[in-house]
Amino acid sequence: MKALAAKAWAAWVARSYAQKVGRESFLQQRTLAMLLAKGQRTAFGRDHRLAEVRSYEAFRQAVPVYSYEELWERYLGRVWAGEPSVLWPGRPAYFAKTSGTTAGAKFLPITPDSVPMHIRAARDTLLLYIARKRNADFVGGRWLFLSGSPALEKNSAGILYGRLSGIVHHWVPAYLTRNRLPSWEVNSMEDWPQKVDAILDEARGLDLRLLSGIPPWVEGLLERLQERWNHPPTQVWPHLQLYVHGGVDFRLYQERLRALLPGVDFVETFPASEGFFAFQDTDDPEAGLRLIVDGGIFYEFVPLERAEDPNPPRLPLWEVEVGRPYALLITTNAGLWAYAIGDVVTFTSVRPYRLRVSGRVKNHLSAFGEHVIEAEVEAALQAALRATGARVREYTVGPYLGPEKPRHEWLLEVEAEPHSWQAFLTVLDQTLRQLNPYYDDLRRGAILEAPRLYRLPVGASYAYLARLGKLGGQHKFPHLRSDRQLLEALLPQAEPLPLPV
Repeated sequence: MKALAAKAWAAWVARSYAQKVGRESFLQQRTLAMLLAKGQRTAFGRDHRLAEVRSYEAFRQAVPVYSYEELWERYLGRVWAGEPSVLWPGRPAYFAKTSGTTAGAKFLPITPDSVPMHIRAARDTLLLYIARKRNADFVGGRWLFLSGSPALEKNSAGILYGRLSGIVHHWVPAYLTRNRLPSWEVNSMEDWPQKVDAILDEARGLDLRLLSGIPPWVEGLLERLQERWNHPPTQVWPHLQLYVHGGVDFRLYQERLRALLPGVDFVETFPASEGFFAFQDTDDPEAGLRLIVDGGIFYEFVPLERAEDPNPPRLPLWEVEVGRPYALLITTNAGLWAYAIGDVVTFTSVRPYRLRVSGRVKNHLSAFGEHVIEAEVEAALQAALRATGARVREYTVGPYLGPEKPRHEWLLEVEAEPHSWQAFLTVLDQTLRQLNPYYDDLRRGAILEAPRLYRLPVGASYAYLARLGKLGGQHKFPHLRSDRQLLEALLPQAEPLPLPV
């Protein structure tokens, strides 16, 4: 009965998404009008005269791009202190606590208007999957969400805060709570290795059909399962149907996870503490993720090469181009205004609007003017792995800034050796040159020499995150930086890879 109801609901939602194609610009302008109508009743709205804004062009003139630090200094700190109607009418229901691997904690508002949009987007991800597959069997089984603790704290103003996954935990519809794993007690555990073992103990023998979590942590869970019980995951959970993932570039983890989960369907999403932006709506993982255009978020896009300008050019959704990388700005019903979230996206289609997450603005590599983004680095690495038979578990890339000629340095957790390290380096370098004309110019002009490769012990990235207290949840190992902070932390345990002179 539950599966039949899910199929009917899924068909209705799929039709509603089909009807949005060609209407995205209208839906985005309607979203902006709604945001302006509410925003004008706030301190931010009065400061920026939002009541006088009648068009996107006027909005772009009235509201500058805000970084987290700028928003906190002028407005968000006041919201945290309990002042009402600063960025959005009333006070936020929660603050989502988020952080990078090297930066301090950030606190982002979650309002009664915005949190249902996170739930709706996650629901629609599953419903469109059901509509495509015409199979809702997973609805009747157990669902395992590998996430951060659901335990929330209160700040000095009495506002609850915690990880987004913990906040959303409190909003899961009642009809799904009986299916959900892990239990509250297990999910609240802080020690990650102990938590993984407790999750496995709790889930063993249950009819698990859906698994969700960031790829490196799910991979670790599944490997721990095999280590403890000497059985493949799909033997322990024979009815496992669907793995939902997001948060990182999947290509590095795809081969290993598909080997661990043969026969399981994979669906990618683009969620963040700031909002749930897109999800996979086709069976083709290369098609991109369908942008949610009517979920209380107005999108703007800055050409990546101008992302760090003081007053960068901004484009609405209806002016973007396929194949061009953009820094993403959002204006939301959580009270974020022209907010630079730091993600880089590239559109794969404009009918409907689909995109790929191609890296982080701060995680691009441009110490020498090369403007290399994470998607290009990932593609070059994958080409080298395919060409030489190597396997790499994790990696990071940064610049060499010493007295020798400038270069990139790659630190690799090597699981399987290539047939030739020289061939690996050649394919890596040539692929990156083909993908990025700035890098190619610097290599051709002998300004940059060939990259240098180093071997890291397998598990070094895990140990690095553990030292920072950033295991599990939404934490990710950085693959790309323009400074040497991460390289300097890891190089003492690295060794140069053998290459012919």
